[in-house]
Amino acid sequence: MTINMPAGASANEEQERFWNDVAGPLWVAAEVDIECHTGPFGDVALAVALPANGEAVLDVGCGCGSTAVALAEAVGAGGTVLGVDLSAAMLARAEERLAAGEAPQVRFRRADAQSADLGSGSVDLAFSRFGVMFFSDPVAGFANLRRALRSDGRMVFACWQAPSANPWMAVVNRAAARIFGVDPPPHDAPGPFSLADPERIRAVLDAAAFRTVEITAHQERLRLGVGQAVEDWVHQRLIMGPARPGYLGADPARQSEVRATIAEALAGYRVDADDPMSGLAMDAAAWIVAART
Repeated sequence: MTINMPAGASANEEQERFWNDVAGPLWVAAEVDIECHTGPFGDVALAVALPANGEAVLDVGCGCGSTAVALAEAVGAGGTVLGVDLSAAMLARAEERLAAGEAPQVRFRRADAQSADLGSGSVDLAFSRFGVMFFSDPVAGFANLRRALRSDGRMVFACWQAPSANPWMAVVNRAAARIFGVDPPPHDAPGPFSLADPERIRAVLDAAAFRTVEITAHQERLRLGVGQAVEDWVHQRLIMGPARPGYLGADPARQSEVRATIAEALAGYRVDADDPMSGLAMDAAAWIVAART
């Protein structure tokens, strides 16, 4: 079941507000499209992690639960999966999967993985598909995950590479930043690119006492926004991006103008210029990181 987060249990208060008030409900509504850009990388990370029958797994930033279900299939009836996330809306969607009987060995818990008590030495594998880039103190966050792992445990996660390698995010974010005069957040601020630098990944994991860190690059050509107008896809990205306050604070006419302007900038990425619902084909790149305790 989903457990309510105790007062003061989150060390990432700004992220908690964002994922509950803004991103969580949007993510649930756009789950199918979002799975298109996260799913392929999650599959690669799962192949690296090799969850085995009977293992205990911690799924960090489990979102709507698809990764937890995949992990449960791998560990079988004798294994366990605990999915943790900040977003109540996303966990409610994840709970629906359990109600449908998809993975009886899975539990979900609303918790901040940076500071919550996740147990000590009880987990074989800590896994995350784009859920570990949002720690306000990444060393503390990863140290907390290491604390939960057994002495011979392992961690595998996917995190985004630099914006230049991810035009599917960068094109909209940069255009919106120019329009609204927004400075990009610091490269090490909590967010999708906080672990874009592999040297920072190594430094953080070393400080958190992980060893044998292996970082592998993986690229995908994504199909995005299929079956919806490009302007609608742009709206989703604007709400999730750093120009969100300026965009949401604009009047409807201005918002429409901004969406149209950015959609025009995406014209070269359209799958079919004659079909407005054909979606976009855009490059994406992530790091697949594996480490041992």
